[in-house]
Amino acid sequence: MFKTLSGTTSLLGECPVWCERTERLFWTDIPGCELLALDPVSGEVQHWRVPEPLGSFALTTNTDVLLMGLASCLGYYNLSTLRFTKITITPGVPGTRVNDGRCDRMGNFVFSTMDAGEAVQTIGRFHRFNAATLKTGTLDLPEVAIPNSICFSPDGSTMYYADSLQGCIFCCDYPSLENQRVFTTVNGQGAPDGSCIDAQGFLWNAEWGGSRVVRYATDGKVDSVIDSPCIQTTCPVLAGLGYETLYCTSARIGLDKPADFDGTLIKAEAVLAAGSPEERFTGRLH
Repeated sequence: MFKTLSGTTSLLGECPVWCERTERLFWTDIPGCELLALDPVSGEVQHWRVPEPLGSFALTTNTDVLLMGLASCLGYYNLSTLRFTKITITPGVPGTRVNDGRCDRMGNFVFSTMDAGEAVQTIGRFHRFNAATLKTGTLDLPEVAIPNSICFSPDGSTMYYADSLQGCIFCCDYPSLENQRVFTTVNGQGAPDGSCIDAQGFLWNAEWGGSRVVRYATDGKVDSVIDSPCIQTTCPVLAGLGYETLYCTSARIGLDKPADFDGTLIKAEAVLAAGSPEERFTGRLH
């Protein structure tokens, strides 16, 4: 069972990432234009303000530097100097912003863009920022409305991704992008939001509006369900020493009467599964 953690509340918490080198859990409040980090031992939460909504980010080979996907661009952010260095503008059509993102097993940053307006159109795409060339290419995958759930099988040969509006999590062979298929259809009350992969290759998905996190086996069947005190869970991560503590971000944005725990970081221990280190962006740093 999840329990809420004291500290901070986000409008739209997303993209929890565990850094095993500094033993901190990072996440973003997208519309709050803020990066946060929890020290699980002390309970202290650090905050960094960024110039635009922060859709997603990745660890790099330098523990002081993150690769950030801001609304309009990708760039490096130095946690010590508080300096943001722009690398490239966001791809996709005008009026879109960066959303979900994660490094593949080769150290490239795979991320999505989506309509930044209130009436979300199906103009979202998936992209890859190449670590070797520092160039961005749009992946040959169908356009989506609300792109989420980007993650990769332990051996890197399968990519998972979702369109929350369709209620489906898809997958394909990677990096070829062949054999595109439905991995699972969410049958609960919610929609698929962010996902992570554990060491067994099972997929953990947070259900927006469903008040739960679901673990799916590699064949797409439900393996287990953990109920959440938050209405809008957004993305899970297996973190901590041994990667055996399940954390999940949540959101309070859009709720008429949010409760105190909506928008908080929540955690569940003894989930009988373990994760693995997050892949780092291996590209050249400025």
